[in-house]
Amino acid sequence: MFQEKSEKSSFPKRSSSLRSPSDSPAITSKNVFMFVNYSKDWPLILVGILLMGGSAIATPMNTYIYGEIMGKLSQFYLQDQSNHSFSQDIVKLCVGLIGIGCCKMILVWLGMFTWLKFGEIQQSRARMQIYNKIINESQSWYDSKQNLIGQLTQINRCIEELRSCNGEILASLMQTIVLILALLIMSFYQSWSTTLIIMASFPIMALCGWYFGKLTYKAQQDENEVTSKASKVFNWCYVNPEMVRFFNSKNIELTKFKQLIEKSAQFYYKLSHAVAANTAVLKTLTLMMFVQGFWFGNYLLSHKTITINQLFTCFSSCLMLGQAVSGITELLAILNTGHAAADKISGFLLQPPSKAKLLLLHSKYPPFEIGSIYFKNVWFESNSQNSVAILQDVSFGILQNQFNYVIGKSGSGKSTIAKLLMRLYSVSRGTIEIDTVSIDKLDPKYICQNITLLEQNPVIFDDKTIAENIAIAIVDDYDSLQAIPYYLIEQSAHFALLSDLDLNMKVNHLTLSGGQQQRISIARAYLKNSPVLIMDESFSALDTETKQGLIEKVKKWRIGKTTIFITHEYKNILDDENVIILDQGMIKNQGQFKKMKNEEIVQNYKSQGIETSSYETTSQSFSDNTKLPDGDYNYKTNPYILKDLESQIKEDTDNEKLMGVLAILRYCSSTINGKSLLGFGILLAIFQGVSSPVFSYCFSKLLSTSLDSSIGLNSTQKILQWSCISLSIAIFTGVTSYLSEFILNYCGENWIVSLRQLTFFKLNNQDLSFFTGFDTNWSSSEITALLMNDTRDLRNLISQFFPLLANLVSMTLIGIIWSIVSGWKLALVGISFVPLVLLVTVLYGKILESIENKYKCKVNNVELDLYRTITTIRTIKIFNIQQYFETVFKEDLKVLNSIGVYRALQTGIGFAISDLFSSIGQAIILFYGMKLISQFQYNYSQLLQVITLLSFTISNASILIHQLPEITRGQRAGTFIVKLLKDITSTMEVNDSCGVSSVRKRNSKSGSDSIGTIGPVKDNQLFKKVTTDNDTLAISFNNVSFSYPNKLHYILQLKSISLDVKKFTTIGIVGQSGSGKSTILKILFRLYDIKISPDSNTTKKYHDQTVKIFNQNLYLINSGLLCQTIAIVPQFPKFFSGTIYDNLTYGINNTNSAGSNSSSSVSDSEIIKILKLVNLHQFIVSLPQGLLTIMNDSDNDNDNGNENENENENGNTISTSSSTSFTFSGGQLQLLAIARALLRNPKILLLDECTSNLDPITTKIIINVIKSLHGKLTILFVTHDKELMRIADNLIVMKDGQIVEQGDFQQLISNDGEFTKITKTII
Repeated sequence: MFQEKSEKSSFPKRSSSLRSPSDSPAITSKNVFMFVNYSKDWPLILVGILLMGGSAIATPMNTYIYGEIMGKLSQFYLQDQSNHSFSQDIVKLCVGLIGIGCCKMILVWLGMFTWLKFGEIQQSRARMQIYNKIINESQSWYDSKQNLIGQLTQINRCIEELRSCNGEILASLMQTIVLILALLIMSFYQSWSTTLIIMASFPIMALCGWYFGKLTYKAQQDENEVTSKASKVFNWCYVNPEMVRFFNSKNIELTKFKQLIEKSAQFYYKLSHAVAANTAVLKTLTLMMFVQGFWFGNYLLSHKTITINQLFTCFSSCLMLGQAVSGITELLAILNTGHAAADKISGFLLQPPSKAKLLLLHSKYPPFEIGSIYFKNVWFESNSQNSVAILQDVSFGILQNQFNYVIGKSGSGKSTIAKLLMRLYSVSRGTIEIDTVSIDKLDPKYICQNITLLEQNPVIFDDKTIAENIAIAIVDDYDSLQAIPYYLIEQSAHFALLSDLDLNMKVNHLTLSGGQQQRISIARAYLKNSPVLIMDESFSALDTETKQGLIEKVKKWRIGKTTIFITHEYKNILDDENVIILDQGMIKNQGQFKKMKNEEIVQNYKSQGIETSSYETTSQSFSDNTKLPDGDYNYKTNPYILKDLESQIKEDTDNEKLMGVLAILRYCSSTINGKSLLGFGILLAIFQGVSSPVFSYCFSKLLSTSLDSSIGLNSTQKILQWSCISLSIAIFTGVTSYLSEFILNYCGENWIVSLRQLTFFKLNNQDLSFFTGFDTNWSSSEITALLMNDTRDLRNLISQFFPLLANLVSMTLIGIIWSIVSGWKLALVGISFVPLVLLVTVLYGKILESIENKYKCKVNNVELDLYRTITTIRTIKIFNIQQYFETVFKEDLKVLNSIGVYRALQTGIGFAISDLFSSIGQAIILFYGMKLISQFQYNYSQLLQVITLLSFTISNASILIHQLPEITRGQRAGTFIVKLLKDITSTMEVNDSCGVSSVRKRNSKSGSDSIGTIGPVKDNQLFKKVTTDNDTLAISFNNVSFSYPNKLHYILQLKSISLDVKKFTTIGIVGQSGSGKSTILKILFRLYDIKISPDSNTTKKYHDQTVKIFNQNLYLINSGLLCQTIAIVPQFPKFFSGTIYDNLTYGINNTNSAGSNSSSSVSDSEIIKILKLVNLHQFIVSLPQGLLTIMNDSDNDNDNGNENENENENGNTISTSSSTSFTFSGGQLQLLAIARALLRNPKILLLDECTSNLDPITTKIIINVIKSLHGKLTILFVTHDKELMRIADNLIVMKDGQIVEQGDFQQLISNDGEFTKITKTII
């Protein structure tokens, strides 16, 4: 894994400044060719054109041979050729057909491979340029993006469409263009007049192609835009499951999601209409060309101005020319969707860079370490038209090689100092100088290598072990992450007191407590050991004992090095240490701490004796002080076994066996709405399939009339008769084509709309274990891409599989039966090819299943790399590890390219083999048919009838193989959607307020699962009203035991807990880390089900455990009512990118905006009252936009950057441009969270470490707020704040998941028990 014994690598530090690959051109256009580098790609383009062009020439050569065969037949009937000579000539011509077919197959295979490889090159460049932009942009650019995750989810889909258009679509387009030119030359050479008559409808076809292509482009753009917004809503709910549940916003988010995907569907219906209409018109016009061509051709034959050879060759060429023109307009329509995708990509890439990024072009790297640091008249303003000054004319110096402290109230600008020093943002005015050099002129690499910033809420890289999370801090100094000596990591872990964690265990940010994450962050800093260290509230989540120990270790380690502490705790500041006091963005005082003792903020701290830090709280399945049992746990965390398991999981995913199409449709049958309409669409597809052999029969009759004319017979009456019938069939084919294609596309889109809604609903109704457990195999990016992008392929199972099946069955059966009736001998020869075609189709489908699944898995890996970079970008920049992440991305992209080349090789054979089968089949049918003619067993009318029926049947059946790749992609999407739905547990939280429910049904006979449905809730047993008047107990726990469910280990967090909380009392819960304090709050909010136990024995043992709210079973209370009864303030509050008003009223006002007088909304006066209560009103009024100020995503550092994105309550897009956004401090966010909870007017208020991020003055405000609520509602808080403990009516002391003491503060202090041990370091 890591090197066990080696010194620091001698590799030079690499530049983190990413540049576009040398073969990636500058973006100058907005079409599918935007990434083509002609100077490098011209050989590939030339080879592709030559190969596909060469394959196209085979078609007019075939038409020439067909004409020669018809000429030989005419000569034979005119007795101008002997039987033997006729047979010999036919043999030569048929062998020529087979030879041409073989050559064409090779050319098509190689040509398609070349173009598919070309498409892979273009998508690689697109992904690389997207990644370059993402990793090089400044933090201010990220702050200005309100839908970044949603945008990139859609851009990933657009890149796939771009690849397809540069691959198989461009290959087919090149082939078709050359084919049209070759057929024009051939047909004009044979008969220019007949060609012009047949081509009379071509201008109309071109006009239709242009018009419908324009409609397609616009509809595709609109669908992409709306789908991007829907992706944002889905991603928000998936990465913030707690917030959705805290504020009962499941129905709000479901409604918004439903509205967006239904709007997206409307645009897709428009797109389907345009494509279906275009196809129908082109088919009709192509078939109608026969009539005008035959009329004029027979006229020329009767006047002896053309031979049958020339007419048939000309007519065959024009027939194929018409199909080619029809095909090229369809290809151009698809190409328009690619242009729309390219427009989306270019719109993202061409966004102007931030000011900070432009400054990098002129930065330099000094040869010395950082010395003096000075802020000189620094101003920093929010990105706002009416900008708010966060720092105002700030000037101070950081003492070199000493300890420096930045203190002040919450929101005074302390953290902004650190962010400016790290160049995450640029100053508005003034300068920051390092050794007399302006920081704007220094290379960010120099800054990051010499300064380390530890933020209060550090980022944990979810895909790595704890050891890798530590080692990543210095990965830029080594050749790879694995090259870092392991003993250095162990030393760092030991320094940060991480002995309770297995370093080789893979973790995510949800499975580690806040303190564990902070200790990992401290280990990173120790390992990096930079000249300057900034610690921004880096100990706030640690328990007192651990915190004090680490502070002492850090101060000992940092002696003689520049260290900056941003803190609300002053007891560790020595008298002679440098202190800078900030107040409202200005320097209030600076100098030695002993001179600051009379400052208000210091006096408040001393007078209250406040220990503002909070103990580390364990919200998941293990904690700082919890030792996991040996045995099974150690086995599963063994690094070598883990490596094997991970590779096995990866291999299993890559080799996932795809479900059959019918199995997918059967499982999802309940979500397929409008089955009668679907049946009607399939019936129309059958009619369309039937029209093909019927038209081929008419075609044979028209050919017979031409042959009659060539031998001198009068065929005028027959021409009129069969021309009218042919016209009718052409119109019928066009109508059925439009109706069947549009209806099936409509049904396909309607199906995925239902699937998306059901999946969204089911995920929103999972308890929290689904999102936090080790058994959750779905990342946010993966599941968003699956639901919003891959389901587009899924609709192919209805829109393409059903018509393909209907066409294949109807066309084959009718064509075969009709041909047998017309001439069974020749028919049997043709039928013998059908099993071969079907066999090859099935085998090819199986090959595609495997390669498409592997390819898509590699695509997911690349997209996941991009997602991880976005969500951890601040930490990546702080530690200057862009190069490492770029390398990982490039490696995954390289693997994707190699699989893509293999996929191109496999896919190309499918396109090629259909032409080979068609050529061989037609050659053998023609040879045997002519033999029967020579033996006078068939007449020419019977021969032409059987030949056309079989030729149409075999060629059309062979062409259908081209649709297999799209169906296979849909098959993969369906397989993983079913897998996701099966992974969702059957325990669904009933939500009457949503008016929906979903259950998993099990077939009693087969035991197979079937999908649930969205329908009315059967809520007869649900409590719809919580009565508090006659109940003295607000909360009651009876014999409750609980463990967080995951596959690695089961540790009881609560052990037979029984407690009663009286109405209108204030109760505090205290205890060491891992004692189960926060778990009680999570259970009270029903985030987890206490009935879920690790094994059946435990379930039986604790079957009688209950939790009651006002004497009503917690799990029988309607969830909407529960959220009205209980409000919670989490330790790390979360907010979305929206106005302050929308965030405060999230989950309350479902349809109203600010200023609404609706009775269902919170009034403005109520909001003002609460804001005054929490001391925020004056601050918010001072903002230019007031309550309508937009909150930045960066306000939620604990949420991994841009994951917290949303829309407002109305489902409308908030205008959240950088011109109106504002960044709040951690303390201000905590106060807003308290205000948000109080606005819900709850009967029970839960507070989880609500003072952990606050300065002493603000802490006092919160304590006074809680005091003012005493006797008005029931309050239950988790804390280690001494002053909060004092105001509690009763304190519950927990240890190892059990209640060990109860009583008021004074009583517990005098007992000298567990409570005394906890609080002795505070007192």
